[in-house]
Amino acid sequence: MLRNKMESNSDDEEEYDDQIHVADYQSSLKAPKWPKTTIYIELGNHVAIVRHEPLANLALEDDADLNTKVQKFLGLMAPRRRLYNPDKGCDPEPTSVQVNTFDSPPARPVTPPPTPQRHLNPITSKRQANDIILQVNANCLEIDTPDFLKKPIDLSNLPSKKNLAKICRMHRGSIACLENHPHLYTFVESLNPTTSIELCHPLALTYRQRRFNSCKVELSKRLFNIFNHAIFHCGLLAPIVWERNMRTPCKSDLAIDALGQRNARILLCRKISHQDTLIQSLLHEMIHAAAFVFNQEAGHGDHCRKWAYQAGNAMPELPTIYDCHATFMYTCTMCARCSYGRIDFKKEELRCHYCQFEVNVKPFQKGNIFMGTRPDPTITPFKSFIRDNYLKLGEDDGPTHSSKMRLLNEKYSKINASTN
Repeated sequence: MLRNKMESNSDDEEEYDDQIHVADYQSSLKAPKWPKTTIYIELGNHVAIVRHEPLANLALEDDADLNTKVQKFLGLMAPRRRLYNPDKGCDPEPTSVQVNTFDSPPARPVTPPPTPQRHLNPITSKRQANDIILQVNANCLEIDTPDFLKKPIDLSNLPSKKNLAKICRMHRGSIACLENHPHLYTFVESLNPTTSIELCHPLALTYRQRRFNSCKVELSKRLFNIFNHAIFHCGLLAPIVWERNMRTPCKSDLAIDALGQRNARILLCRKISHQDTLIQSLLHEMIHAAAFVFNQEAGHGDHCRKWAYQAGNAMPELPTIYDCHATFMYTCTMCARCSYGRIDFKKEELRCHYCQFEVNVKPFQKGNIFMGTRPDPTITPFKSFIRDNYLKLGEDDGPTHSSKMRLLNEKYSKINASTN
């Protein structure tokens, strides 16, 4: 039955591969070159969030610290160095120690169907033990995950219902891989070389009977379709690109085009030599792609953790997805807010979502977390333009700092576009 489904839907699968995985390019292809566009990035939390618009109605009178920094920048206030006060900034000794605890939610175990005792033999006995391990892991995931990560994910940025239905129809060839037989391993479990071939999922046999290096590209497409259907609501459009020269097994290439649309590509290293590495790497990067495209998250933050929790609930046999370190540090040159992420904004005009000044991007180092930030005094062409024109704006141009900076950013972008 499962084999017939696979054969009858092979044409659909090929069509899906052509349309969705159009970028299964040669490793020599470079990342797309996006035109310059202004991107607002929300800083202050650990992971940066990409925004379409700056913060509205921010008045300098409402933020004394930012007001002082802008006044000094415009030359309306003399830059004075504060005297050092050893007592300032020291927290008083707490009278009691407060311990933050999370109430453990009631466990909702995922119980695989048990194997009838009359069928038990050394092989099926091992499979039944595997079911118990999956159940224990599912219970641990439910207990250890904080409640706020279990809340529904914002799916408002998924493709339209029409496009989702179209993609879902193209997944028909992979839906059969999600069907479980009470006496067999799941498709993902069956890919493990230690799994008994006698208890493999029928659709996994073709990959078990071939050398991994000869079928890993095809298998990556199949796994993408399975995960996209079971976890990501059929909404993820992230081409897979196999690269030869990579220091890590995987990487997500996240970018924003000239229209402000967020896009993602999944880069996999051709040196991947084991099924487990492929499964974990592909799933990890799909989670990053979803958190960026659907939730505007530039690094491994709460939305990545929410998607990882959803993956564990939907498919308990999947490996655990752990947090990863950031790649870049983003710091506003005016308000000094900072956050971390995995996107290298080199070609874009990056602006702080809060004060709309330039944002510096530099490689992340672990020591950055323990260092304070301060405004960057370097005078760039953008800062010169702001300094020369900020005070010339009247009430008609906007009463707040937000409206003035938005107008100046638009003018500066037009000047840059005309000169380039």
